[in-house]
Amino acid sequence: MQVAGSHLRRALAIAALAATAAFARLTSARAEELLGSGMQCFTMAQARGKIEAHKLADPFRSMRELALRLQGEALGARLCQLGEGLIYEISLLRRDGHIVKVHVDALSGRPHSGFTGN
Repeated sequence: MQVAGSHLRRALAIAALAATAAFARLTSARAEELLGSGMQCFTMAQARGKIEAHKLADPFRSMRELALRLQGEALGARLCQLGEGLIYEISLLRRDGHIVKVHVDALSGRPHSGFTGN
């Protein structure tokens, strides 16, 4: 009985390590995708300065409008530089429990033509 328990613990440990490694690869791939796209997000203080300096759209209004349109709950927004432009990355909690991130053009307040997804 102890031998069977030992094999089970070893198998569970190996499965946990494999799952952790797979998650790390996915997280790393996602980070590379965003870094490769030239996306750099700003701190709240930096964002406030850029919103005032560039006369950007109100991020809270964009969050509310997206939440209504996509039938979700707005969780937060952050200002990011994507290539030459500024975008808001808005996180929404959908009714099915999934969190989605939607990119909105920071100047116009309209959904960005590029990336939308998790």
